[in-house]
Amino acid sequence: MFRKIHGDGVKKEIEIYIRDAVRQFAEQDVVPKLAVIRVGDNAGQKYYENAILRQSRIYGIETQAINFSADISQALLEVSLQAVNEDESVHGIILLRPFPEGIDGERLRTMLNPSKDVDAITDKSIAELFVGAQDTFNACTAEAVMEILRHHRIKLDGRRVAVLGRSITVGKPVAMMMLQENATVTICHSGTPPEDTVKYCREADIVVLATGLTQKFDSRYFRDGQIVMDVGTGMGRDGKMHGDLDIEEIMESGRIKDLSYTPVPGGIGRVTTSILLRNIIKAARKEQQSRWTGIISLQEMM
Repeated sequence: MFRKIHGDGVKKEIEIYIRDAVRQFAEQDVVPKLAVIRVGDNAGQKYYENAILRQSRIYGIETQAINFSADISQALLEVSLQAVNEDESVHGIILLRPFPEGIDGERLRTMLNPSKDVDAITDKSIAELFVGAQDTFNACTAEAVMEILRHHRIKLDGRRVAVLGRSITVGKPVAMMMLQENATVTICHSGTPPEDTVKYCREADIVVLATGLTQKFDSRYFRDGQIVMDVGTGMGRDGKMHGDLDIEEIMESGRIKDLSYTPVPGGIGRVTTSILLRNIIKAARKEQQSRWTGIISLQEMM
């Protein structure tokens, strides 16, 4: 039996929190604001950006879409990022990655204001994840994977997990989160021999696909009884949005008859956007707390 693990239930839970928080901010004349920076015309990034803009409008969160052509200079991009870093009306910033060839993404990552790092790509956010710090930002897509597993009561303790992909926005953070839940995690990447990737995938209880290789992973990689968390988003053979999982081939092959998986769309991506907006709320609250702390400290000095 093929079972879809939808993200709708998780999304609805987060929706309630966001709506209540935005209402409380409105009483203080504060509007949480996110800046989305995109360079180039990557289809997956545009899809994610549109989802962010659409959901933000629904909840009353202000969003500033900052788009540049792929041939923008590094210098101009850095100036633009610094301006957003210093804009007090902006509570969170997300850099849609990867950047086009010629752009130094590592430089931009290190420039990002950690207090506005709502997708957890700065050194501070990464370090906090590794030490298990509380009340911090986690990478949105990785956190979406974990939220869906929790919502569907899928336990990680003692399970074998194969994570395909080692990006700092998905592969590495989700592996660390799963380690903290006592899973045994293997990370496969572009340097892993193909036959080993197949081996580790088939041995795993849970497979996380985060490669960006649309419809790449077919029935050779899986066995009956597995759970597949498909993080990928890209244009498939039929011109529609698909993930890394080639679910059509798997169903048609007849080799596998029992598989649970997150659909694309409707799975992890749907929850990722909600996690991002929840992080904006967290950033806005931290900013408010910091401001009140500063005011109190100033009053004590007077």
